[in-house]
Amino acid sequence: MPDIEHAKLRQLAGDIFAAAGATAQESRIVGDALVEANLDGHDSHGVVRIAEYVAWMEKGLINIGAHIRIDHESDAFAVIDGNWGWGQVVAMEAMEVAIQKASRAGVGTVSVRQCCHLGRAGDFVLRAAQRGMAAVMFVNTHGAGRIVAPWGGSERRLSANPIAMAVPRASGEPILVDISTCAIAGGKIQVAFNSKKSIPPNCVIDSEGKPTTNPADFFGPPQGALLPMAGHKGFALALLGDILAGGLSGAGLSRPEATRVANSFLAVVIDIARFRDRTLFDTEVDQLEAYVKSSKLAPGFSEIMIPGEPERRERARREKNGIPLDDQTWREICETAARYKVATDNLANGGAS
Repeated sequence: MPDIEHAKLRQLAGDIFAAAGATAQESRIVGDALVEANLDGHDSHGVVRIAEYVAWMEKGLINIGAHIRIDHESDAFAVIDGNWGWGQVVAMEAMEVAIQKASRAGVGTVSVRQCCHLGRAGDFVLRAAQRGMAAVMFVNTHGAGRIVAPWGGSERRLSANPIAMAVPRASGEPILVDISTCAIAGGKIQVAFNSKKSIPPNCVIDSEGKPTTNPADFFGPPQGALLPMAGHKGFALALLGDILAGGLSGAGLSRPEATRVANSFLAVVIDIARFRDRTLFDTEVDQLEAYVKSSKLAPGFSEIMIPGEPERRERARREKNGIPLDDQTWREICETAARYKVATDNLANGGAS
């Protein structure tokens, strides 16, 4: 299993996308986004996606060079068509619209459709938090991408329908929550399958509705399904997220006839300083963190971490030691690179440069 220095992996990802036909800007944005996910330890949204993205390009499912189009808007909201452009590019442009509207109106909301896979939703609410704003984002998959069984069911009906939230902090990095509404991200099952590892219990059911820890049972045939996180509570969040993301944008909700997997989303950005004194807000957030961390530890725990801290620690490790890739993922990347005559020599097992 190779460990690759992150700057080299960024270059490789960008080179592959460019060779396959993406613009220089798209190649950089998308390649960086995938490697950023790997650095934070979210390999399910990292370079494991390169082969899949290139396959979509080859099928004409990504509109190269596309940018957003605002269908209609007011001072505080916009309904946006992504023109089937790269998800990371569309989401970045749409969030900039929301941020600008929030800076003028206090709140900026965008509802977006026809956006190819955008990667980690957390990347985009983080953009707002880094500019002193709070943000929340609901995502669906245009009605396709159904991999999750409803609470009490045994067949696929919903997508992972992630929810992301971020709040800025004056004393440190933003608090970032980025979760799928299922018990485990679908990409993590792919990583486990590639690595020939088991998956945690109570995350997946096989085609007969029985719990399993074998990732192959999810893929089938016949296919299994993911379970909603936290039982009926995760199911409720998935259902409402589907409606808010797909219903308001016009992308559509989970339905059997939908076959094109893409993303639509609803994002709300809040300019905190327009609501109350920012210094007081920051003080209360810091006090809350301190109070939460002051709790007596439960057995088996050495500390209490707030959302975002585990990722920052994993990033420090991987920036130093390199990004680990399983053999199957690395093989798929190399095969894709070879088709477009992109060299992969002397990249594996290099660690940090």
